[in-house]
Amino acid sequence: MALMDLAEQEQRPAQEVQAALLITALAQRQTHRELYKRWQSLSPREREATALACRGYTNRQIAARLGVSEETVKTHVRNALVKFNLHGKSELRMALGDWDFSEWE
Repeated sequence: MALMDLAEQEQRPAQEVQAALLITALAQRQTHRELYKRWQSLSPREREATALACRGYTNRQIAARLGVSEETVKTHVRNALVKFNLHGKSELRMALGDWDFSEWE
C-alpha cells in the first residue's frame, strides 16, 4: 500500500518508484559495507577515539577517558580520517551518523 501511495504522490508509475527504491537501497547497502570494512581496518584505540568523536566528545575529553594525551587522540582520529578518506570530524560524524556508538558511553 505504501508503494502505491508514494507512486501517486510522486505521480510516477509504481514500478518506476519500486525500481528507484531498490537502486537506492542497494547503493546504501554497498556504502555501509565499505564503511564497515574501513572500520575493521582501524586499530582498537582508533575505534575508541573515533566512536567517542562521533558521540561528540572533544579531543580533551577523549584523552581523559582513554588515559592518553590529546596529541595521541589527534593521531588516532587523523588515522581514522585517512582510512575513511575524510577531511574532518564533522565528515566522520556524518558518514557514521546512523551507527550506534552507545557501547562507548
